[in-house]
Amino acid sequence: MKILKLATLSVAVCTFLAAQNFPNRGPIPFNSFDINGDNIVTSKEFYKVRNDRMTQKAQQNMPMRNAGNAPSFEDMDKNGDGKLTKEEFDKFRSERMQQMQRGKGMPGGNNGQGMGRMMNNK
Repeated sequence: MKILKLATLSVAVCTFLAAQNFPNRGPIPFNSFDINGDNIVTSKEFYKVRNDRMTQKAQQNMPMRNAGNAPSFEDMDKNGDGKLTKEEFDKFRSERMQQMQRGKGMPGGNNGQGMGRMMNNK
C-alpha cells in the first residue's frame, strides 16, 4: 500500500514539474520542448511535451482547439537533420505568424481566414 501511494505521489510530482513550464495559452516556448537542456529539441522531446500539454489541458477540461492543425516536428525540421535548434524553431514560428497575418491561415483550419483577415472583419 505504501509503494502504491509513493508511486502515485511520484507521478503527480513529475506531472506537475513537466506541466509547470507550459503557458496556459499560446505556443509552448522552445525551452519547454528542450527537456534535457542541451539547446536541441529532438522529435522525442517535441512529441512528449506536446502530448504532456494536451494531457494537462484535458485534465483542466480545456481541450486544445485546432490541435490537429498544429505543425509536426517534421514540418519544423526544415533541414531534416532530426533536431531543432532555437534559431530553426523561432524562424518557423515567425514564418507561420506572418502567413497567418497575411490571411493564409493555418493549414486545414479556419477556412483560410488568418489572423490579419479576421482582425479586419471586426
